[in-house]
Amino acid sequence: MRDTALGLAMAAVAVLSIAAVFAVGGVLERPLLLSSAPVISSGAGGKLADPDGVAPAEAAALTPAPRDSLRDTQIDGAAALDALGRPRADRELRRLFDYFLARSGEQSPEAIRSALALHLHPQLPPPALATVLAWYDAYVALERDSVATAQAAGGADAAFERVRALRRERLGVALADAFYAQDEADYRLAQQRAQARGALWAESDPAQRARRAAELNDEAAAAPAVQASAQWHDALAQEQRFERDGADPAARYAAREAQFGAAAAQRLGELDQRRAQWQLRLRSYAAQRQRVLADGGLSQDQRRRRLDALLAGFDPNERRRVDALTRNGGLPGQ
Repeated sequence: MRDTALGLAMAAVAVLSIAAVFAVGGVLERPLLLSSAPVISSGAGGKLADPDGVAPAEAAALTPAPRDSLRDTQIDGAAALDALGRPRADRELRRLFDYFLARSGEQSPEAIRSALALHLHPQLPPPALATVLAWYDAYVALERDSVATAQAAGGADAAFERVRALRRERLGVALADAFYAQDEADYRLAQQRAQARGALWAESDPAQRARRAAELNDEAAAAPAVQASAQWHDALAQEQRFERDGADPAARYAAREAQFGAAAAQRLGELDQRRAQWQLRLRSYAAQRQRVLADGGLSQDQRRRRLDALLAGFDPNERRRVDALTRNGGLPGQ
């Protein structure tokens, strides 16, 4: 249980602070999904590869790099077609996307996308392949921008609602439901369970309170995903309280140790330090960027080069995070 709580607590803090984000390719495709808004991939990147063939040299270039967390693993998830030959939107497809995205930080976004395309090429006809890759681009962009959306929400429940709306705006209702409906249902149920746990403190009869607490524990044990969502919700709410109250490191450690255990408290404290360092770097970048933008003596080309130079201090993953924050108004002072 402590290990589960640790992972969920770390995820909650990451959503609020230094969660990784991904870049996407630049293919423009309309998915073949009925009753759904068009999915348009965003961001800079390569074009969609010709689905009719992959040259041997190109295939060789897709050989996994020496550092590969997926080496010797079985591919998780699948892409399937419906009776009309259209790609099916379901959780299996999302699992396939997530499997390839596990290489993020080890390989470039372009290499990850190309590896996915190479895997799908023998399985799907060209129109279906183009649609699945467009869904992938939109999914990656959504996951990236969801971080900034959640950060700006000002609370766990507000973050949930904003991200839920963003999913349907970007993917359309049908695809968003296929990918996220179960997660969102688990979160809603976790909210209800959290409210029920809160109501226990208003129960004056100790025996009644103990009985109801046991019932809630039994219900959670019967639904591990709901239990996980509830713990994630609790961890996120705790982090919001820390930020609101300006809790010092000692107070944060004590509260986390009581709720999640000493190991989790230690690792979350280390994450706090990394987040503080990231915020210092981000504030410095934002201030320098603002000075460059305000300098009327610079030509457009000079301004672009200076902005590029400011980003040179960030690694590729960090630059994608900075880009997402910039486009979503999340930089300090924006």
